[in-house]
Amino acid sequence: MPENGTGRPVVVGVTRSGSSRPALVWAAKEARLRHLPLEILHSQEWPPGMLRRAASDRPAELWATQFRAAGQAVLDEALREESARVPGLRVSTRLAEGRPAQVLREAADHASMLVLGTRPAGFEQLLSPGGVGPALVGHLPCPLALVRHPEAGAGAGVQEGTGPVVVGIDGSPGAARAARFAFEEAALRGADLLAVEVLPRADTAVEGVVEEGSAEISEALAGQGERFPEVKVRHEVLSGRPAIVLTRAATGAQCLVVGSRGRGGFRGMLLGSTGRTLVHSARCPLVVVPADE
Repeated sequence: MPENGTGRPVVVGVTRSGSSRPALVWAAKEARLRHLPLEILHSQEWPPGMLRRAASDRPAELWATQFRAAGQAVLDEALREESARVPGLRVSTRLAEGRPAQVLREAADHASMLVLGTRPAGFEQLLSPGGVGPALVGHLPCPLALVRHPEAGAGAGVQEGTGPVVVGIDGSPGAARAARFAFEEAALRGADLLAVEVLPRADTAVEGVVEEGSAEISEALAGQGERFPEVKVRHEVLSGRPAIVLTRAATGAQCLVVGSRGRGGFRGMLLGSTGRTLVHSARCPLVVVPADE
């Protein structure tokens, strides 16, 4: 474990909308638990042809100064909030220029985790062909956490569960790395770990398939119990549509962990209709762990 304030930071992207507030709170907690610094990132995409020089009498240059100042104000507010809320946490800010997907991908190169927040309706845009998601999921060197904003009427702040850390297992090499991350997360949070493998309904009628699923879970978790003996582990082999089953299993969970490239192409699942169901319906943060190179 790195000493306090050292190591690769947890990077959280913030926007002018309130959708990034829960992500900021969650990222700060992750940084504190992992004894890592927190970097708050805001990206500004300039209109084509807009001048970026310092202020002068020219309206375009005055606008450029105000545009930058608005972006810095977003960062300053986030810095004040988290510095006051989590004393002792090392926090830095960065105002970047460029397309959000490109800025976030570059930020991930020096991050231990990238955290993004959005409102429920925003996940559709996040994972749409022209959205940020396709440029990030499966292409990052670090875990990507998607933190959902509470729906209207659910109250202010992050609706954080107090249940276990849940990890989806599918027998792929990517699931093993997701399991390692989930074990560590559970240990840091003092939580139990629930490992779930989801089988198609038709497979449950085949003799030995459930036993095979249990064996795949055991293989994915192999060796982690010795590293984190304090974590209480249980596993379930369930049937149905993966996104729906995982969502139900993660009800009240502290987070749901999945691999980015599982058996059958889990990356494709995240960018397809099943993935949209998962991110729309999950009430807890969803962490996508990259596969081993």
